[in-house]
Amino acid sequence: MLKTEKEIVFSFNGADTSYLTHSLHPFPAKFPPQLPKKILEDYAIKGQTVLDPFCGSGTTLVEARIFGVNSIGVDVNGLSVLLSQVKATPLSEKQFSIIENFIANIEDLTFKCKFNGRPKFSIKKIEGQDHWFQQNVSEEITFLLTNIAQLNDVMVQNFLKIVLSSIIVRVSNQESDTRFAAIQKNIPNYFTLEQFIKRTKEYNLRMKEFSELVQNSTELQVFNADSRNLDFISDNSIDIIITSPPYANTYDYYLYHKFRKRWLDLDVKFAQYNEIGSRREYSSLKEKKEKWNEDLIKCFKEMQRVLKPSHFAFIVIGDSVIKKELIKIEKEISNFTPDIGFKVNDILSSDLSNHSKIFNPSYAQKGKKEHLIILEKI
Repeated sequence: MLKTEKEIVFSFNGADTSYLTHSLHPFPAKFPPQLPKKILEDYAIKGQTVLDPFCGSGTTLVEARIFGVNSIGVDVNGLSVLLSQVKATPLSEKQFSIIENFIANIEDLTFKCKFNGRPKFSIKKIEGQDHWFQQNVSEEITFLLTNIAQLNDVMVQNFLKIVLSSIIVRVSNQESDTRFAAIQKNIPNYFTLEQFIKRTKEYNLRMKEFSELVQNSTELQVFNADSRNLDFISDNSIDIIITSPPYANTYDYYLYHKFRKRWLDLDVKFAQYNEIGSRREYSSLKEKKEKWNEDLIKCFKEMQRVLKPSHFAFIVIGDSVIKKELIKIEKEISNFTPDIGFKVNDILSSDLSNHSKIFNPSYAQKGKKEHLIILEKI
C-alpha cells in the first residue's frame, strides 16, 4: 500500500518548466513538470502504470517515460493526443537523420526562392482561411504539409506536424494563443518557412535530449476520448493517477487550437461538444454549476473504477466562478468522492494569484485557489 505521509512541494516558482520536450508547442495552463516528477519519485514503482485522463500537452506522460513507468493518456482534444504522443515518444538516430535532411531541403528551397523568384504554390483549403490567413502563409503551410506527407516514417511525420502546428497562431491573423481575435500582421514571404526551420532545429535538439534519457521499455498509449467514459481501460488496472481536469468556465481549448486542427485534419467538433468545463458551456450556453458537478462525478467514477484498491489519484484543479458564484472546488470534490469509493487523503492549496503568469489575471483573482487533492481508492 502506498503512503502519503511524504511532503509534496506544491509550488515550483522559479523552476525551469521547459526542459526536454516540455516546451514543444504552446499550450495554456500547463502544470509544472516538477509536480508529476516528484509524485512519481515518491509514490510510484518502476514498471507500474500511470493514467492521466486529461493529458493535455502530455506533461505527466513525458515524466512517466523518464521515470520508467507505463503511461496512458486520454484527452478529448485531438491535438492534445498528437502532441502528447510526440512529446513522450523517443526517436531513433535514423529518424533524427530524416528530420535533419528534411529541414536542410526546406532551407535550400527557401534560399533559392529568395534569389530566383517565388514559385507557384498550391493552397489547401480550410474553413475560415481567407479571414485568418494571408495567401502567402496558406501557400507555405500547404507546401510544408505536402512535403511532410511524402515522408515514409509516421513518427517523423507527427513530429514535423507538431512543429508546424506550434507556429500556426504566430503566422495566422489570430492575435495570440489566448486571444481569439483577427488582426493584421503583414507576414512577409518565407516567414512561415523560416519559422518552421528555426522551430524544427530547436525541437529536434530537445527531442534528442529526451530520447537519450528514455532508455527503458515502458509503453505509452494515448486515446482521443471523453474521460467520462474510460471503457477501454480495465477495472483495477491503474497504479497511480496524476491529472489536472479543466478549471470550469476558464478556457475553450478547442477554440484556440481550431485552426491548428483544421490544417492537420484533426476533428474540431468532438472536442467542442465534449470538452467539460469550457467557457462555451458556462458563459455562452449559461449552464448551471450542477452540470459541472455531474461531469466531474462521471470522470471521478471512472478514475475510481480503473484505479487499483488502496492506490492514489493526485488531482490538480482550481476554483472557478459560474454565474457569479465562486465554486470552492476542493469542497465539492470532498463532498462527492466518499460516495463513489474515494477517501480524501490530503488537500494542498495555493492562492491562484501566485500563478498569474500561467493563468489570465481575470482568472487568478477573486479569492480563487488551486488545489492538489490526494484521493485514495477504498
